[in-house]
Amino acid sequence: MSSIQFIYRLGFFVTCYLYGSASVGGNYLCAQTTAGNAVYQFLKLPATAKATSLGGLNISSIGNDLGLAMMQPALLSTNMDGEMQVSVKPYFAGIQQYDLNGASKLKSDWVLGWGVHYMDYGSIEQTDILGNEYGFTNPNEYAIQIGIAKTYQEYFHFGTQIKFIQSNYGQYRSNGVAMDVGVRYLAPNGLSQWSILLQNVGTQLKYFQVKEELPLNLILGWSKKLANAPLQFSVTAERLSVWNDTYYDLNFYTSEGYAKPGSLQNVFNHLVLGSQIDIGQSFELDLGYHFARRFELNLPNQPNSLNGISAGFGFPYKRMQFQYGTGFFQKNNYHHFTLQYALKQK
Repeated sequence: MSSIQFIYRLGFFVTCYLYGSASVGGNYLCAQTTAGNAVYQFLKLPATAKATSLGGLNISSIGNDLGLAMMQPALLSTNMDGEMQVSVKPYFAGIQQYDLNGASKLKSDWVLGWGVHYMDYGSIEQTDILGNEYGFTNPNEYAIQIGIAKTYQEYFHFGTQIKFIQSNYGQYRSNGVAMDVGVRYLAPNGLSQWSILLQNVGTQLKYFQVKEELPLNLILGWSKKLANAPLQFSVTAERLSVWNDTYYDLNFYTSEGYAKPGSLQNVFNHLVLGSQIDIGQSFELDLGYHFARRFELNLPNQPNSLNGISAGFGFPYKRMQFQYGTGFFQKNNYHHFTLQYALKQK
């Protein structure tokens, strides 16, 4: 059996299993949503500083970034053999995000990738309806994932991964399982790459009172490198299974003086732009723009000029590579730090 047949059958088997699991009790995967009311929203957060700096989402960047491969398993390549990556992202109010990823080359050029995506929401004081204190709780969420990828006929790359998800909010606990399936095509000249990803196909296994939907996402990406300039740019289109998932409340928009989002706004709210500039041989500058983030954060009488913009840089040192990324939220921004290390001398 060829590698492409194996990947196809593996993906088909797991998808059928998940569909069958979700159908118990009348809950079907086809009802999954891409809107904000889905559970496990932390799965959508970028796992690497490079992804943060490219707008928060990129599945087609031409290169060998292990963190991007944790979102799109088809980006796993044999060049990542022996790579490990650790990321830290402090948010506001004591919230912390941690990521640990790795990749190994197997026989016949299969590539195995694994990762842990962990959210620590800090210590939160517990009170009753009268304000009486009775201790603290430490909510957290995490996902453990393992994926595999293979090149087919040199230019096509297929990948899939399985994620076990756990959410702990004091007495409210749940877990679930999800699957990502991705394909990418790298042009023979190495200057352009197409990528498609079906993300978070899955179901809750344990839930509190009501079974909730996972943040299903269909994503398409395209990246282009210029042949005679050190520049690469990307266009990523997400949430393609829903035409208009922009939040719109008529009473709220009227009272606050907002204009109703038009059809053109709905189109742009699906897009994320990214660019990479190589300065010399050892310094990389990344820029990104997230249309939906800017639309959702722009408020009247607030400083909105940098909303939706992200930036970062990266540089190597011996076997290590350091990355930094940041995103802007009105008067605030956060910092994302990533360190990648090659366990094997290349």
